[in-house]
Amino acid sequence: MPTGSLEEQLRPQLLSGLAYERLLAEIVSGRLPPGQRLRLDLLAHAWSVSRTPVREALQRLVDMGFVQVSPSAGTRVAAWSADDMIERAHVVGRLIVEKTCTGPSLPLRLRDSLLADGACELLGYLELSEDLISRELGRLGTRIVRDHIDPLRLFVEPQTALRHGVDVAADRTSRRTLLSAALDAIERQEPVAARESLDAFSASFIDALGSGTAQTAATAPTATATAIATAATTGTDVRGDG
Repeated sequence: MPTGSLEEQLRPQLLSGLAYERLLAEIVSGRLPPGQRLRLDLLAHAWSVSRTPVREALQRLVDMGFVQVSPSAGTRVAAWSADDMIERAHVVGRLIVEKTCTGPSLPLRLRDSLLADGACELLGYLELSEDLISRELGRLGTRIVRDHIDPLRLFVEPQTALRHGVDVAADRTSRRTLLSAALDAIERQEPVAARESLDAFSASFIDALGSGTAQTAATAPTATATAIATAATTGTDVRGDG
């Protein structure tokens, strides 16, 4: 039977989640580029945590294809590009068209936030996708959100996308129109019309991700990213003891 306070029991899980989110953001942004060595003990030291939550975070990223481990090269950021994000967008698009758009209407608060002035239509689509997938697929949906939607959220941030040669600003008006049409159809309980609009949005989203050179390129790192990258170059890798 678990002992200790709830806070003590949850702390390792929370720290692992925070380490995962930070590493994922650094990798998707390009500040930790493909091939960068990831040293377990120095990452833990830089973030003032034990090695266990960092190891767990790295393993999650291995499962997602953002980190790779080999006997000869150790633990490094995997080679990836906008093509990987396109594959994730395909998965999300297929799921929301084939498996969702039924059930109760969206909360008005969510609908209003997705269409608010200045709101990013790509982030709105991903937020809508998370809601539809989570309520349709339950625990499996949570895993899909983590592995597919969360990286896409980070990637479509305009500056991050541009670092990878992708312009997400093109066709924003038409995508916003499609998102609005999908929300209206869901509100009216018209799943066929909702699926058609979401399918069209998905195709436009994928086209946006395929724009430009689609190359992974890092900008000059921030002071924090420099410290992380420096910490990642010496020490024990993910397979070390925690």
